[in-house]
Amino acid sequence: MMRLRITLESTTLLRPVEVVVVLPSGFNIGKAPYRTIWALHCAMSNADFFFDSLRAGDIAKGAHIAIIAPSLGNGYFLNSVYERQADFLQDELMPTLQEALPLSLQRDDNFIIGVSMGGFGALRWGLDRGENFAAVAAISGVFDPRLPLDERVLKKRAQRALHVTCDNIMRRLVLDESGQMYPDADLNQLVRHAGSSGRAPRLELFCGEQDYLSLSQSQAVEMLCREYRLPARLHTMPGEHDPAYWQKAFCEAVSKMLCDA
Repeated sequence: MMRLRITLESTTLLRPVEVVVVLPSGFNIGKAPYRTIWALHCAMSNADFFFDSLRAGDIAKGAHIAIIAPSLGNGYFLNSVYERQADFLQDELMPTLQEALPLSLQRDDNFIIGVSMGGFGALRWGLDRGENFAAVAAISGVFDPRLPLDERVLKKRAQRALHVTCDNIMRRLVLDESGQMYPDADLNQLVRHAGSSGRAPRLELFCGEQDYLSLSQSQAVEMLCREYRLPARLHTMPGEHDPAYWQKAFCEAVSKMLCDA
């Protein structure tokens, strides 16, 4: 297994972006290009989170896949008034690394996974550019701050603290002055568009049964996708909004995405 740390001098974001790449068997010139998972981290974290906390490197080696994780701060991986992270992902990160590394260009070999904030980013990216991805996995995602808060969040100290911190950040990024979602952040619009395009990726939603930040949000997304006949499944198991659950869910999410590819 080869683990690389790359710094991209982004012309989209006008700043350097650190990217962690794991290749299961190095460059292997002459062999078939790798299937690839593009991984989006949670808030208040970075790309190392996948490899230090979720053992993504071991999973990459076992499944013989490449995993690529950019560190993009707390911007929710979308185009906002602050910077154009969605454009960076699609128009700069992906083509640059596919040209530089032995990564497959085929839709059926490319997948997205995201955790918490990254779950929102993964779903947004996959729905917006469904022609490029076979499947998307969103783990513990929070997708729309306008949805009613599950009151059980207030009884869980860690979840309550996360809600207070991240809800303010998310609202600033995804809602306009009138309280409506910006078009780039509006998953309702993206689901409708993906449903009419006929090129939506498979959507795998994962949530802990005691994760009251994400549970009702993930259920709402699954229902929305079913309404527009998108291939979406919600998987639940015991767990909260924390790395202990995410490690189990990450392994299962990779298996679900790859086994149906």
